[in-house]
Amino acid sequence: MRRKNLMTAIMCTFCLAAASVLPMTVMAEETELTTEAPAEEEGTEDTDTETEETELTLERPDYTASDYVTLGEYKGLCVGLDLLKVTEEDIDEDIRSSMQQADMLETLTEGTVQEGDTANIDYEGKLNGDAFDGGTAKGTDLVIGSGMFIPGFEEGLIGVAVGDTVDLTLTFPESYGNQELAGQETVFTVTVNEIKRVPELTDENASVLSDGAYTDAASYRESVRAALEEDKESQKDYIVKNELMRQVTETSRINDYPQEMVDFGVASMEANYKQEAENYNMEYVDFLSVCFGLTEDEFREQAAEYTKQLMQQEMILKAIAETEGIEISDEEYAAGCERYLADEEYETPEELEAAYGETLIRISLLQEKTLDFLAENAVIEEETESEAETADSAAEAPAEAGTEAE
Repeated sequence: MRRKNLMTAIMCTFCLAAASVLPMTVMAEETELTTEAPAEEEGTEDTDTETEETELTLERPDYTASDYVTLGEYKGLCVGLDLLKVTEEDIDEDIRSSMQQADMLETLTEGTVQEGDTANIDYEGKLNGDAFDGGTAKGTDLVIGSGMFIPGFEEGLIGVAVGDTVDLTLTFPESYGNQELAGQETVFTVTVNEIKRVPELTDENASVLSDGAYTDAASYRESVRAALEEDKESQKDYIVKNELMRQVTETSRINDYPQEMVDFGVASMEANYKQEAENYNMEYVDFLSVCFGLTEDEFREQAAEYTKQLMQQEMILKAIAETEGIEISDEEYAAGCERYLADEEYETPEELEAAYGETLIRISLLQEKTLDFLAENAVIEEETESEAETADSAAEAPAEAGTEAE
């Protein structure tokens, strides 16, 4: 339960700072491309036979977000602090996660698969009756409900007994990375070898999980509740702003995307994967085919769509900043860098700028300031209307019962 670094959260969520079709590399704000210079014609003065290298730097372009975004309501938004309440499900999930980390799962050699179980499986996927690359594995541990496999796969295993084999007829999503499988109906033959399940919380388990600090399940459960409440309270600012951002995004509309930014995102991803291909001593086109099952054109198409997804919240916040005249002064930039230094573990502003670039730091600071603006102009409710109605009903119930008794 670690407190979120606001700069990191904004960098990851709102900035075009990382992009990939699969999680292999990150896209820096500026990407250096090294290319071989063309061979010189005969008769030129330079007769050096060594290969020259030139550096091409991709600079993140600027754009006017208001040209592309129709903003919805962003002032006077309501946020109920019931978002900070810890539910019984939250406690169950935390305890389940702790048990998994402590390797306290029970191995079952009989019984049926349930939601939350870790099923050890063998599977073979077939397209038009033929096994396809990457669709077969043995002894794979799969947490049911994790969403790690395509839709329908995990759900199809619920109720399957240990030792049984089932055929799952599933359709790959249209957006699936491998174009040969995208949108295709396939059949997975799956055998459940064994089941690992989180046990019930007992006094003994509670003592183990707490290193002896709590010797009964009830007190340990309450300690988990208290820790989660403390964690949520420490993240109150982040949670509120995240909810405000969700509401603004829901009511705003992006009409189009700045092409120069889309091109920048695509070029940056291409640069990163070309470097990856070089690291593996592979031709770029072969690298894309082997790793993703994509041609260069297909890669560019998916990279463009992914870039647009990354840009959405950034564009909305930028449009609000432009509408409200929110800017970052040089003084605010300097103060922001000093604040980020400790969080990001850099010694000097120069080191920070070398890592992220001034442009990206300014974007992060502008988005922080815009989110502060949203929070300052929001209505923060300690209790939602539905909760108040429930409380009133509960208070009236005894009186009504008493009247009937009379």
